[in-house]
Amino acid sequence: MRKILLGTTAVVGLALVAQAANAQQARPAARPAPAAAPAAPPPLPATSVAPTGTAAAIFQTPVGITGAGPHGADGVPNRPTTPTTSGIVVRLGGFFDFSMGNVSDSSDGAFFRNNMAPLTFGTNGVVNNNFTATPLPTAAKGRQRNDFRTEAELNIYADGIAANGMRYGAMFELQMDVLTPQGGAATGTGVDYDELYGFVKGGWGEVRFGQEDGAASLMQVRRPSVLWMGTDDAWDEFTVNQPGGSPYVMSGVNDGNDATKIIYLSPQFAGFDAGISYAPNSFEGENFVNPTTTTGFQRDYTGLTNQITGALRYRGTFGDIGVATSFVAAFADAPKSAANGTDLINKPQNISAYSAGLVVRAYGFAVGGEYTWGNYNGSAPGNTALNKGLDGSNHWVGSGTYTIGAFSIGAMYGKGTQDNGTASGQLGQTAGTALQDREQTYLGFGVAYVLAPGMTLFANYNQIEDKNIPLAVASVNSAGTGAVGAGQPGAGTTLAKFDSSGSTTRDITVLVAGVRIAF
Repeated sequence: MRKILLGTTAVVGLALVAQAANAQQARPAARPAPAAAPAAPPPLPATSVAPTGTAAAIFQTPVGITGAGPHGADGVPNRPTTPTTSGIVVRLGGFFDFSMGNVSDSSDGAFFRNNMAPLTFGTNGVVNNNFTATPLPTAAKGRQRNDFRTEAELNIYADGIAANGMRYGAMFELQMDVLTPQGGAATGTGVDYDELYGFVKGGWGEVRFGQEDGAASLMQVRRPSVLWMGTDDAWDEFTVNQPGGSPYVMSGVNDGNDATKIIYLSPQFAGFDAGISYAPNSFEGENFVNPTTTTGFQRDYTGLTNQITGALRYRGTFGDIGVATSFVAAFADAPKSAANGTDLINKPQNISAYSAGLVVRAYGFAVGGEYTWGNYNGSAPGNTALNKGLDGSNHWVGSGTYTIGAFSIGAMYGKGTQDNGTASGQLGQTAGTALQDREQTYLGFGVAYVLAPGMTLFANYNQIEDKNIPLAVASVNSAGTGAVGAGQPGAGTTLAKFDSSGSTTRDITVLVAGVRIAF
C-alpha cells in the first residue's frame, strides 16, 4: 500500500531598505561609492513550480520523490547550497504517524474465525475437505474495538550534479512495517526498504533503476483526497485482511511489491509527459532468503513475469483552474509452472489492467475520480493473475475536497466488482454452481488541519460493505489431473460467512484520528 505525502517549496526573497539622506545635512566633498548590492538569489531550476497552493503548483510539479518532508520543486528534499567535497549531497526526510482507530467489523465474531481456514489441495487439484459440515457456533465474542498504531518512514536521498548538468544519485526509503520477533512476539517495528533505486536525469528525462514503483503507479492521476482518507488507505490498517487476503479492491495500478525494474520518465512538453517501466519478474534479484524453499525463486515461472507498465499524463492550468488527467496500463505474463517444474493444467490469464483518472481544481475545491478495469484479481493489478474462465475486474471512485488555509475536508464514494467463478463444494455450496460477484462499496469522509509546519492533525470516517468474499483465489470448478499452481486454478472457491444465518456480507466501519509529523 502506498501512503504518500507530496512536499512543498519555499522561496525566500531579499529586500533592501535604504534610509533617505537628510536634506539639511552638509554635502560631503566626494560621494562615497555605493555599497555593493547583495547577490540575487539563485534562479530556480527549470523544473520549478508556481507558489504553493496555486493551480500551477498542483498540476505542474514534476514526478519526483513522494516522501514526506519539505521537498524542493523537483520533488526531493531541498538541496543545500554547498555540496560536500565528493560532489554528492545526502539529505534526510520522512514522517512519523500516530493514529487511533475505532472499529466495528462483522468479521470479528467467533463464527467467522471458525470458518476462515484456507483451502488445501491434493496433487490432482482436488480440494481437501477442511470444513466441517456441522453448524458453527452462533455465540460470537467480538474483538477489542479500539486500537493505537504508529507508522514511520525515513527517506535518504543522495545526489550530485555532473559538469554537463546531468543529475545522478540514489534514493533509499526505509519503512517501519516488518513483524520482527522479540521475546516470542512480533513487535511490528522492523525496518525494511520500500523503495531503493538509483537514477540519472537531465533535460531528456529521468531513468530510475532498482526497487521502485512502476511508471503507472508513479504517474497515475487518482481521485482527490485528504490525508489518510481513501478506498485503500488508513482504515485497512485496523482490520483483519483475511479472508481472501485482499482487504480492498479499489486501489491504484501498481505491481504490488516494488519489484526491481528499469523506469523511464519523460520531461513535460506542453503539459504532457509519459513513462514506461519493465521488471523481468516479481522479485528483487536472486532470492536466497530461504535457501530450502521450493517456491521462492524468481526465474522458475511460478510467479508473474515480464511486468510492463506505461503512463500518459497531462497537467495544465487555465487561469485559476487546474486540470490533471492520465491514462495508465499494466501488463504481465501469468505463472505457467508449478513449484515442481511441471506445467499448470489451467494456466491463469495474463494480467492486463487499465486506469483513467481526472482531477479539476479551482478556488480551493478539487473534484475528480478514477475508473480501473482489466484482467486481474485483488488489488489492481497486484501480484495475482485472474484464473482461467473468470471475467475481468473493475472499480470506479469519485471524490471532492475543499481546502481553506490550513484546513481541508473531503468526501469519497466508490464501488469495485470482481468475478468469483463457481463454488468448490464446501460449506454446503454445490460444486460448480455460479457464485455471485464480489462487490465492495466504500463511503468516506475526512478532515485534516496543519497545526504547525510539518505537523498535521487528521481524522476520517470509513464505511465499507464487502459482499461475497472468496476464501481462496476465485476460480472456475473443473475436472482435471496433473500439476496445480498459483491460486489452484480449476478448483472453485468458497464464500466466507459472517453470522449463523449464512450471511456473506462483511460490514466494516472504522473511525481513524491521529497526527503526522513530516520532516
